[in-house]
Amino acid sequence: MRSRMARFGYSHSMAASKPDSERSLLLSRMENYLRERPALGSSSFQPGEGSEIPPSLTISRQCGAGFCRIECSLLEYLDELEGSDFGNWALFDQSLLGRYIDSRPLSGCLIPFEANQAKFPVPSPLQDQFSKPRENWALFNHSANAIRQLCQSGRCVIVGRAGNLVTCDLANTFHVRLVANKSKRIRFISRRFDLNPAEAGELVEETDKSRARFVKRNTGAEIDDATFYHLILNTESVPDEVAIRVIADSMHEWSRLRSLAADSKDRCRDHPQTVDWHAPNVIPGGF
Repeated sequence: MRSRMARFGYSHSMAASKPDSERSLLLSRMENYLRERPALGSSSFQPGEGSEIPPSLTISRQCGAGFCRIECSLLEYLDELEGSDFGNWALFDQSLLGRYIDSRPLSGCLIPFEANQAKFPVPSPLQDQFSKPRENWALFNHSANAIRQLCQSGRCVIVGRAGNLVTCDLANTFHVRLVANKSKRIRFISRRFDLNPAEAGELVEETDKSRARFVKRNTGAEIDDATFYHLILNTESVPDEVAIRVIADSMHEWSRLRSLAADSKDRCRDHPQTVDWHAPNVIPGGF
């Protein structure tokens, strides 16, 4: 029997529902991003260290929370906000992540997982995933390593795929979840896919459950656990242009404070007698 998602013409990443112009823009950004980083994913790839790495962003979202409405504008705003010293931003959803994996050798760069650097407690099943020898990897492991390569390169947005969990130890990566009232999400999906309310409600329910199962099965985590995110944003409570600024500005300020903290620790190590820890530009602690 066909699944509800298949009956409604649902694709796993909903890529087919995007207007051609938007999809072409995302694809072009991805190609430019990878062209600027020819060593990315290869055995010769050497990520930066600490605060030298530009920030990256992971997005988890409820079905119908509206990220598709803002993704292209978010990338443009991030370009403007973060400057162009490290190139423009690119987005990787399930479809584009698959293209990246297909374009790189599976034996390429491995980004070691460091549980002691995690931003939140690491579920045991996730640690088990990262302890598997490479010859025993499943698709999830290859996807997780690809996500880690991209985030370590900086200036990428990872959509779904448990991105917040598989990068929880990467200091440069900021984690966001988008939510909204279920009735509002159903109305949005109904308009977007030309479904009646009952069909749209079924699709929202099925998609949310499918995403939660994926996260639980592969990481042991609950997708709605707020402790796994820096920011949870109710998209129905703010206009899209405000949501874009909240996400990008929050990440930008978090990254700025992280760099200040790293610089302060470096000054303390090199010149311990000159650091005034009560000065306003010294930010002790972790992020």
